[in-house]
Amino acid sequence: MGHPRLSSFAMSDAFTARHPRLQPVSRSARRMLRTVMVLLLGMAAATGLTACKDKAPVEAEVLRPVRTLVLESADVNLVGEFPAEIRPRVDSALGFRVAGKILERRVQAGQEVKRGQVLARIDASDLRLNESASRAQLAAAEVDRKQKQADLARYGELRRKGFISAAEFESRRTAAEASQAQYEQARAGLSVQTNQADYAVLTAPADGVVTSVDAEVGQVVAAGQSVMHVAGTADKEAAFQIPENRVDQVRGLNTAEVTLWSGGPPMKGVIREISASADPSTRAFAARLRLIDPPSSVRFGMTATARFAGRSAQPLVRVPLSALLRQDDQTWVWVFSPESGVVTRTQVRLTTVTDTEALLESTLPARAEIVTAGVHLLREGQRVRRLETAAAPGSASTREVTAGSAPRASDGAASVISNTAAASGAPR
Repeated sequence: MGHPRLSSFAMSDAFTARHPRLQPVSRSARRMLRTVMVLLLGMAAATGLTACKDKAPVEAEVLRPVRTLVLESADVNLVGEFPAEIRPRVDSALGFRVAGKILERRVQAGQEVKRGQVLARIDASDLRLNESASRAQLAAAEVDRKQKQADLARYGELRRKGFISAAEFESRRTAAEASQAQYEQARAGLSVQTNQADYAVLTAPADGVVTSVDAEVGQVVAAGQSVMHVAGTADKEAAFQIPENRVDQVRGLNTAEVTLWSGGPPMKGVIREISASADPSTRAFAARLRLIDPPSSVRFGMTATARFAGRSAQPLVRVPLSALLRQDDQTWVWVFSPESGVVTRTQVRLTTVTDTEALLESTLPARAEIVTAGVHLLREGQRVRRLETAAAPGSASTREVTAGSAPRASDGAASVISNTAAASGAPR
């Protein structure tokens, strides 16, 4: 039996002879092949490990935290507060009733005046001359009247004796009547000229204060031209504006409490008038409150607040402004379901709005739970995580709510609600 290695070489040569395309591989080539295969296996292993490392586990759904509030209906005292300004009931623009040149002005703006006090004078020289002429005409008319009456008496005697005809007597009587009419005309003309001369002096029609001066000494003014404004101090009022959605409510209350921004005791006010049409610029209705026995410290132009109060006709729900969402020209809240943890957008109806709260009609289910913060970040059917639950403010039987007026009546009470304000509030 031959050597095993020689036998293997012989078999290899025989196999190569039968398959001429297959050539023997050298030892160096086999080493290089093994090296390449090792490198490829290493790269594949490294790639697999990297892929395993980059593949992160699937995270669970992140629930947005929300703060909620449990609603409770209650009877409330609706209170409407409106900014007001103290004004006089009568503010007269005074002027001379005749034309002329101003010779004197005796008062200044802000000065208090009394009824009948002289405020200013104009040059009355021409007016006095006209008065003298009228007085002379009256004297002439009186002389003529007396003469005609004496003639009528004599001709009456002659008529009774039959010395003159009836036509002559009627002519004399007609002349006497004409002279009497001319006398009356002259006397009326003198009264007019006397009044015209008196109109050269401007006096205060009532106790008041001079609010403005519109003409100066030396200025020639026309009849009726404003020279100064005098506000009567007898009646003081609070002027304010009512949004169009609150007019009927305020009209029904009729009385209000007026407080000054500068302080002092509150005053009672009674509605004297409400404008029949809205202001074209603000779309609100102008109103006046007559102040009952205001103290002397109340001055015109002061800032005040008119406060109306009245019991609500039905139970209302109080919510913070941050819980309201304004979309599609409607007001909504997010109702939270404790069972499923999802929120549902629900439309609500506003009754009134305060600086921090809103009053809603009781259209939501009893003890409904609503979201009070971050309402503009939620979507329909979203699952959320509740942070805390608070009881609705004013859960007692009767609470008082103060409501401010809207900037524009066309926006309504809900105009103060915005998505930005909704994200910044918190339950009270």
